[in-house]
Amino acid sequence: MATKKIFFGLVLVVMSLTVLLGSCSAKTYKVGDYHGWTANYDMYYSWARGKEFHVGDSLVFNYDRNVNDVTQVSGGLKYRFCDSSSPKAVYKTGQDVVNLTEPGYNFFITSNHSLCISGQKLFILVVQETPSKSRPIPPSPPSKSRPIPTPPPSKSRPIPPPPPSKSRPIPPPPPSKSHPIPPPPPPSNSRPIPPPPPSKSRPIPPPPPSEILPIGKFYKVGDSRGWSVYNSYYYYTWSEPKEFYVGDNLFFQYNKDLNDVIEISDELEFKSCEPTSRVAEYKTGHDLIKLTKPGVHYFISLKTGLCQAGLKLKVTVQPLPQAVTSPNVPTQRLSPIERLNRWLRSFRPPPHH
Repeated sequence: MATKKIFFGLVLVVMSLTVLLGSCSAKTYKVGDYHGWTANYDMYYSWARGKEFHVGDSLVFNYDRNVNDVTQVSGGLKYRFCDSSSPKAVYKTGQDVVNLTEPGYNFFITSNHSLCISGQKLFILVVQETPSKSRPIPPSPPSKSRPIPTPPPSKSRPIPPPPPSKSRPIPPPPPSKSHPIPPPPPPSNSRPIPPPPPSKSRPIPPPPPSEILPIGKFYKVGDSRGWSVYNSYYYYTWSEPKEFYVGDNLFFQYNKDLNDVIEISDELEFKSCEPTSRVAEYKTGHDLIKLTKPGVHYFISLKTGLCQAGLKLKVTVQPLPQAVTSPNVPTQRLSPIERLNRWLRSFRPPPHH
């Protein structure tokens, strides 16, 4: 009975040590350090750079829960465009502890779209610890048992080395009397084989340019006033000095209960605010529209009286500038006689007029 109690006691001790060592190896990171989880452009990229996150670590988000939250999204596109429509998880306590339980990329944003656009988002790479790269386990405390004494040195006599051999040395073998190796045959007088003629095959044309649109510039329509200015000249003045290219992005921010964004394709409908050729409709309150085609793009609001009050935008999108390359001009080869004549002409005096 006493043996069983001792055995179960040892099992409990081993399990406690395992849990203790596992908890000691995990780390806890306070996101943003003393800044916390606030809107600060490019701060969280710099904060995460150089850190190595492992499965079992934790992230602590501190923020004002009245204006902010932590939304975990499932992919890079949702992270890039601040899309919180289908989140993986949402935290709203103001002091959230997020445990990293799976390896791979983790993306965190705020559902406050304006703050997210301003830079309040974070992505990290979580790796799985392997036995070769696991964090060091602290050494066990020194044993209090008495050291085992070392055995005394042996008093046996050393074994003497064997006596030197008295056998006669073996003489080297006599030099060989075989005939010397004849020199190699003289070089052949045959003509050298000419090199093969250069290939006349046509050069392989370069691959076509990629059709993927590059990451263009980001424009917030109306700047700090957003899509809510009822003035017929405000958005004309805002867009006139700017140059828009294919791949750029327009960001419309407004109150979705009072406003919307309608893209149309006809200039007369744009002027009369009576659209019949709608291209797209946006009603989220924070719409990001990518300009994918060159030409003139028209945006208005269909809420009663807003378009007539001046809530409309016209932008001209230019195609991407292409690199200009100079044509390949073939060089003219001169014969030795032509080169000699050109050299002699260089010594002639200039003609007198």
